[in-house]
Amino acid sequence: MPSLNRAGPVRRLATACAATLVAAILGTAGSALAPDSSFQSQGVELHYRTAGSGTPVVLLSGGPGFDVDYMVPVGDSLPAGYERVFLDQRGTGRSRVANMTAETLTLRIVVDDLEALRIHLKQNRLFLVGHSWGAMLAMAYAAAHPDRIDRLILIGSGGPTLEFAERFSDNIAARLRPEDVEARHYWESADRRGVDRDKAALSAMRAIVPGYFFDRAKALAFAADLKDDSFHPAVNSMLMGDLGKNYDLRAGLRKVDRPVLIVQGYQDPVGDKTAEDIHALLSKSTVSYINKSGHFPWIEQPEEFRRALAAFLTTASAAGPPH
Repeated sequence: MPSLNRAGPVRRLATACAATLVAAILGTAGSALAPDSSFQSQGVELHYRTAGSGTPVVLLSGGPGFDVDYMVPVGDSLPAGYERVFLDQRGTGRSRVANMTAETLTLRIVVDDLEALRIHLKQNRLFLVGHSWGAMLAMAYAAAHPDRIDRLILIGSGGPTLEFAERFSDNIAARLRPEDVEARHYWESADRRGVDRDKAALSAMRAIVPGYFFDRAKALAFAADLKDDSFHPAVNSMLMGDLGKNYDLRAGLRKVDRPVLIVQGYQDPVGDKTAEDIHALLSKSTVSYINKSGHFPWIEQPEEFRRALAAFLTTASAAGPPH
């Protein structure tokens, strides 16, 4: 994986965003998931699982390139009355795609996958909950289909452009201790020593986990339990390469008039400015800041995270259905 040091902003962001795969250690703890379901999008079979009943909520994992299972505790943080839909994005989890190329894995295509899921679920509008890259994907869908959005919850989101990329990577790097940096460098070159590429990428991510947390002890415990085969670096590389071409959601987001909650840890390396940039574009958005929390507020401050979601959903429901 590329270094966080002197690589270009897109390459630095690819490494930094991919490191959010650390959440995969949570596996499927929590709700029992329903058996696998699937739908077709552009000739590819994509998969999802569900938990609970009520209004469907689609949960989108980060990376890009890691499995959705770590989002189960996020779904469990929602109040009763919601069916959580855990989507395996194209190229991840049970939605592996043979012979992916830069032409068959782009932002436009994964946005189209969400539209195919909406049709499959028979929903007029989608309620999307995204974390990190998953929140960027949720915003991209909203920008492309503002009339197909019910509500959005954006957790530790990347920005509407890649302007945030450099400070995100720099903030992570600034928090690392010498032993973290040494371990990262060791694993970034491990594939050249014959180590499996996916294993090397996962181990490099494990080394920089402390850069994402307020509490280093929690970060180290978190990293120690990382699950194998939860990250797909080819997916990360292709999608980040596509974002580097012309990613800019600002015009589309200004057209979104549905309720949006932006959840931001005060110690999240993505930075408060990123949340404020998103907030400025979305006319009906609210920012909920959580103190003593980095990029994973449901882990570091679970009760405050639950309260933020509950308060938003109560207000958003009171606002009534879309016109």
